[in-house]
Amino acid sequence: MESRIIRLFIFLIFFVVIANNSYGFASPSKDLFATKYLNADVDSSIIKSLDDMNKMLATKDLQKIMSVFEDGEDIMLVGSDSGEVYIGREQIEEFFKMIVSLPFVFSFEMNILSVNQINNTGWFFGEGKMIHTRPDGKVTFVPYRITAILVKKGNEWKWKVFSGAIPRGE
Repeated sequence: MESRIIRLFIFLIFFVVIANNSYGFASPSKDLFATKYLNADVDSSIIKSLDDMNKMLATKDLQKIMSVFEDGEDIMLVGSDSGEVYIGREQIEEFFKMIVSLPFVFSFEMNILSVNQINNTGWFFGEGKMIHTRPDGKVTFVPYRITAILVKKGNEWKWKVFSGAIPRGE
């Protein structure tokens, strides 16, 4: 069961691309990404939305986590494993209810982040690791890749599609 739980968590990595500490919050003095590939016209708040999601995951506040997603039933969250496809607010919220009930804190560190934008649509790809921090201080690192599509609503970027994957050899 623990391996199933770990797999479910792994695709959460999408959300935050920051340096690790025991609470999963970003360290303001650290650069969030080792390598950045940014289109010159990219709205910097797309990157901020990754940091915000990581902070929300660390608080385990379900309403704050869900607030980053676009309103609508066509939002999607996809993981690496068979059956890890969640479509619509209800399914995604059920997934996060399980996530916030677990005794882990997640944080993320991306070694590579590619961010692009055309008008009110933004997307990113990140490659790095997911970090699990247990209450006893034990830390586990898992290689991870994330891809997401965001849409701009007013002044905010909202998550439309997230796909997270654990890279494995073929």
